[in-house]
Amino acid sequence: MSQSKQELRAQLLKNRVGMNPMNRAKENEMLLANLTHYLTAKRPKRVAAYVPNSIEPGGNLLIDAVHARISALILPVSLSDRRLDWALYEGPSKLSPGAFGILEPTGTRLGPEALNFCDVIIAPALATTPTGIRMGKGGGFYDRALATGVKAEVVTLLFSGEIRDDIPVEEHDRAVHVIITPAGIRNLGAF
Repeated sequence: MSQSKQELRAQLLKNRVGMNPMNRAKENEMLLANLTHYLTAKRPKRVAAYVPNSIEPGGNLLIDAVHARISALILPVSLSDRRLDWALYEGPSKLSPGAFGILEPTGTRLGPEALNFCDVIIAPALATTPTGIRMGKGGGFYDRALATGVKAEVVTLLFSGEIRDDIPVEEHDRAVHVIITPAGIRNLGAF
């Protein structure tokens, strides 16, 4: 990982931490409205998502907003080899902190290949390029998961100003098909 990428990642995290709580709430409200519009139009049956922390786009309302509109929601379980397993979301009482302190489902694991049965994958990102190359937090979990040949439409949620043309792109970085921001839905199409 390049030093400039580490520095940009640190700056993006600092920006999220320093975001005014009222602005964050307003951006999350608009993000979730745009995500709801997207899900209503797309009508997916099975979605893979993640449990965001309080400073990530969508915040504490993301999972329930997605779950209310689909028949099956799966969430990641981090494995020690930096891969992701998946389990069905069965409500907030069935989440507990995983290996990295991130809330994960406690139910039966479905295996890494569960992504192959999803219509939509909502992948976390700190930012993307205008062409949709995502910058994650640096662990490579999602780049590895998305590199397995999944056919689902990959979506990411970003706050205003997180689509940037200064993101260093490396060979392993994966693109998304749709970027949802408070301003709207940017459909980049299939790759």
